[in-house]
Amino acid sequence: MEQDGGGRVTELMARPLLNLFWPELAGFVQPLAGEYAGRRDVLAQVPFVSGYGVETAMMIDLLDLVGLDAMAQVDLGERKHRHQDTAALGRMSAQIMLTAWSRLQRRGWATAGLAPEALLTQFRRGGSDTLPNLDREIVVSDVSIEERPPLAELRHRVPRRRVAAA
Repeated sequence: MEQDGGGRVTELMARPLLNLFWPELAGFVQPLAGEYAGRRDVLAQVPFVSGYGVETAMMIDLLDLVGLDAMAQVDLGERKHRHQDTAALGRMSAQIMLTAWSRLQRRGWATAGLAPEALLTQFRRGGSDTLPNLDREIVVSDVSIEERPPLAELRHRVPRRRVAAA
């Protein structure tokens, strides 16, 4: 992670993606920080995406729900993260792109009903099944994401349990 910017996935993929489709979010320094807070009643109104798309989904959904003026960022100081290899960063990026794609579909900016492929093909050096003359093997990963409905919708479907007083 760079001292005054984001990490590799932020700078090479997430920031350009947000700038292109949601330029209002361009001012967020760490859109993939993994740390966020909000009022329960507001957060309960947005869906929750699994995997590495969670921050992207939350930012876009909150932008649509409450607007930019209700969003803020806070500098929490220095955070140390372990660096992941390039293949892992590719899988992270793919999940973020799938998340963005779903938001583009909701806005009518991407063809509805056409889901992008959730299998990511990558090439790894060495391995037991290398391609002839390339010293690389093909690795296919499922990068699909799940989206849970907003908590506010679940509250209406699941009856609350009463806890007996002791």
